[in-house]
Amino acid sequence: MARQEVEPDAELWFITARDTRHAAALAAEPRVSVTFSARDSWVAMTGRAELVDDRGKLEELWNTFAEAWMPEGPDDPNAVLLLLRVEEAEYWDTPGGKVASLVSFAKTKLTGDTFDADHGEVNL
Repeated sequence: MARQEVEPDAELWFITARDTRHAAALAAEPRVSVTFSARDSWVAMTGRAELVDDRGKLEELWNTFAEAWMPEGPDDPNAVLLLLRVEEAEYWDTPGGKVASLVSFAKTKLTGDTFDADHGEVNL
């Protein structure tokens, strides 16, 4: 499952399979946590998720990545959208990438100072 679209109002769309454990689990507990990472940044989000049957939106978001998992395309009856409405997010950014992070970790260990990273929280 990969993120397909991020809406300006903190909604994230995913394409997933209806018969997965995470899809079934949403019926019992819609509160979820997701994380994303890149070379030097991390984002952790919590919110509420739901499965959405919207053929038009599914066709709009469909791509070759989704097709690799569901070769029948958006016509696959097992294909469904997962909508995450983000309520809280936290991010960390370590400018300079791996080398800067390594230097900052070493500085932290030697001096007891805190790790040099941009950090913030967002509540929606």
